[in-house]
Amino acid sequence: MCAFIPQAHNQKAMIRTELPEGVMSATATDLDVGILFDRLLDAVIVARLSTGRIELWNPAAEKLFGFSAHEAIGQSIEIIMPAAIANVHRIGYERYLRTGHGLIIDAGAPVEMPARTKGGDDIRIELSLSQLQNSSGERFALAVIRDAMNHKRLELTNLELTQARVARSEAEAAVVARDELLDGVTATLQAAPDLDELQRLTTALSDIRRLHTGQLTVSPEDGDLVDVASAAVDGARRRARGRRVRVNTPPSMTATFDTPRTRQVLEQVLDEAWHRTPDGSRLDIRLEHLSPRIVQVSISAPGTGSDRGVGIGLHLSRELMHRQGGTFTAMVTSNGGLEVVMTLPAPSAHSLQRRPKRRDTSSVGSAHRGRF
Repeated sequence: MCAFIPQAHNQKAMIRTELPEGVMSATATDLDVGILFDRLLDAVIVARLSTGRIELWNPAAEKLFGFSAHEAIGQSIEIIMPAAIANVHRIGYERYLRTGHGLIIDAGAPVEMPARTKGGDDIRIELSLSQLQNSSGERFALAVIRDAMNHKRLELTNLELTQARVARSEAEAAVVARDELLDGVTATLQAAPDLDELQRLTTALSDIRRLHTGQLTVSPEDGDLVDVASAAVDGARRRARGRRVRVNTPPSMTATFDTPRTRQVLEQVLDEAWHRTPDGSRLDIRLEHLSPRIVQVSISAPGTGSDRGVGIGLHLSRELMHRQGGTFTAMVTSNGGLEVVMTLPAPSAHSLQRRPKRRDTSSVGSAHRGRF
């Protein structure tokens, strides 16, 4: 294949040629191929360079191409080549005899190419070529051939397995999300909600439906997360009288987020937190950079010892954060308190230099001007 035969051959009318007088047929022992020649899983073909005819043909070659050793030995290697490849092969063969170099024999690695079986089927193979010499110094070409279709079939199988795992993971995640949603609704209803809480439950369920139907969209932009947190904390202070809020934050923190949706998340988390805390207790909020490209918001609140479950608002909050490329984790402590950690992406320094600084105050509300 592109290295060792000058003459074309009609596959349908194979004519066995006799060796020149005084030239003996080669054997695996003569060429020091070894006892593994007949046991290798790869097809191995040996051709005499002076005649361009097949001398050795192992069982794996018979299995791959369909020719028995008796049929193949003495024939042109072109019996396993499509016509177009046979033409290229002759040019390569002549170049190799003239220069000692060839595209495949010099490749240093298997080369994928088309081939043809006895039945006329086109297949893909991986071919490696090297030169052998017998004890008399005569040169032979050794071809080691592997069915490339097996590799492609394995890749396809692995791809199908990966897709199946992803589909299973997505299905399992959907089941978990459904269970969490039902648990949130149950927890809210079991907590003897007042009219305001029932209204928030209805709004949260409506927002979840709108998210899933595409009616509620999320459009992240670069902005100051401290402004949004300030507005959400001010609202929580007005609703949660008798509780204190301690905020630890830098003067400003640029992140990429949807302003109305992020404020909604913060307000829902703070409402859930203060419902769990006794009078006189404190809610802690911290904003910090985890890395140059990630910012984190942490909210913690002590509990009252109740076994109140996670409300529906936190389920919606998780979905809203995920839609913005962020993360959301909520944990109920042993005494019924709440620990929430959420992250958002931060823009790169390069993108900040390219974009004009702009602060959108209309969607945050006037409360953000107090800055805690």
